[in-house]
Amino acid sequence: MRRTAWRPSTIIRPTRGALRPLLVAIVTLALVGILSTSTRAAPPRPEPDPPCVPGPLAQAGPRCQSPTSPALSSPAATAPVLSSVVCTPGRVWRWHGNCPNYGPATTGYRLTHISLPNPLPELPVVEIEPDPDDDLVPFTYARVQDLPLLIYRHPMEAALGLPPVRILYAGDQWVSIEGEVEYGGERWYQINKDEFARADAFALARPSHFQGVYLSEQPQLPFAWINRTVRPSATPQGPPSPAGRTFYRYELVSIYAQEVRGSNELWYLIGPDQWVEQSYVAKVTVDPPPPGVGPGEKWIEVDLFEQTLAAYEGERMVYATLISSGRPGPTWTESGLFRIWLKLWHGKMSNPDTQDGDPAWYYLEDVPWTMYFNGATALHTSYWHDTFGFTYSHGCVNLPPRDARWLFYWTSPPISADVKYVNGPGTWVWVHNSSPFGQ
Repeated sequence: MRRTAWRPSTIIRPTRGALRPLLVAIVTLALVGILSTSTRAAPPRPEPDPPCVPGPLAQAGPRCQSPTSPALSSPAATAPVLSSVVCTPGRVWRWHGNCPNYGPATTGYRLTHISLPNPLPELPVVEIEPDPDDDLVPFTYARVQDLPLLIYRHPMEAALGLPPVRILYAGDQWVSIEGEVEYGGERWYQINKDEFARADAFALARPSHFQGVYLSEQPQLPFAWINRTVRPSATPQGPPSPAGRTFYRYELVSIYAQEVRGSNELWYLIGPDQWVEQSYVAKVTVDPPPPGVGPGEKWIEVDLFEQTLAAYEGERMVYATLISSGRPGPTWTESGLFRIWLKLWHGKMSNPDTQDGDPAWYYLEDVPWTMYFNGATALHTSYWHDTFGFTYSHGCVNLPPRDARWLFYWTSPPISADVKYVNGPGTWVWVHNSSPFGQ
C-alpha cells in the first residue's frame, strides 16, 4: 500500500477579530524593547587613581608604580592594543602600560602633577669665608706672553750685551715672580735665583676666587652650579621665559626633578616652572663608597662627566666643588680607584712628551697643594685659568686655589710645614664618568 502524507481532517483558521489583538501586542512589545535600549544609562566610569607624583618631593598621592601594578590598571576594562590608543591625559591613568613613557600626554600629565614644597628646602651648605689675611696663592704668577724670552743673570748683563743664561722658546709657560727691580729705565722681574727678564714680557695671573661648599649634613637632593648664564624655560625644551630671572655662572641651585628628551637631552627643574638643559649645570649627587673603600674611610669622588668633586667621610658627603679634568683625547683623565701616593707643597710641572720649542710644550712653576694619585696625574691648584666646570687640563684634576688648599689639609697622609713632600698611601680617589648618555 502506498504511504501518503498525513493531512488534518479539519483546518482551523483565525477570524479577523482574533488576529487584530495579536498584531497590536507584537508591535507594542517591539516598541518597548527599542525605547528601553536607547534610554538605558551607561555604566559609571571608575574614578581615576590619585596622580603619581614623581621624585622625592611628593606631597600627596601614591608613589609611581610599574605599568603592571594593579594600582595603574582597571580590572573592568581590557586595555586595547597600542595601535588603537590615543593617549590623552585623561586616559594615561587607565591604559598606562600602553602609552609611551615620554609621549606628549604622559609628559604633560607628569609635569602637571609635580608638586614642589613651599617653601623650597635649603641646601645644608656652609660657604667658607676666607681669612682676609691669607693670600689666595703662595706666589705671584705670570704667563710668558712674548716668546722667545731671554733670561739674564742680571739686567746689567743684558745692557752689556752678554749672552742670556737660558731662553724660553715656545708653548704655554708660566713662572712665579720673586721680585722686581728697575735698571736703565726698565722694569725687570726676578723669576728664580740669578734669573731676570723684562717685565713687559709677562702677563700677571688672576687666580680664581671661586670656592666650593662645606656640607653641614647629608644633602637630600642633587645640587648643581650654573656653569654659564642661562634663563630657564617654563617647560622642558621650551623657550626661555621672558619674565623669568637669569641665573649666572657659579650660582648654586637644587635639582627637584628631571625630564629626558630623546637619546641625548636632559632637563632639570631648579625651581617652580624653571627648567634648564643639562649642559648649563654641573651636578653633584650623593653616591655610596666604591668597592674597596672601607667603612668610615675618607675618599674623594671625581665625576668626569659633571666636572665636579665631592669629599666623603664614609657615606657622608662633607665637601663639594668644581674641577677641570683632562680634555677629551690623549689627555683625558683615566678612570679608576686610586690612592694619593705623594703630596708636596708646590712643584714644577711640564709636558713629559715633548720639550721647549714645541708648540705643545707647557711649563708651570711652583704649582701649589699638589696630590699625586695615579702616576703623574694629580689633584692640584690651577692658578692659570677660571674655567672650572669644563674640561681644560693635560690630564690632571685642576682645582680652584681655595679648594685645593682645603683638600690638601683634609687628605692623608698628613704633611708638616718643615718638609717639602710626604709619601702615601693616603686618601682614596675614585675617578669615574657618570654620563646618562653612555660613555
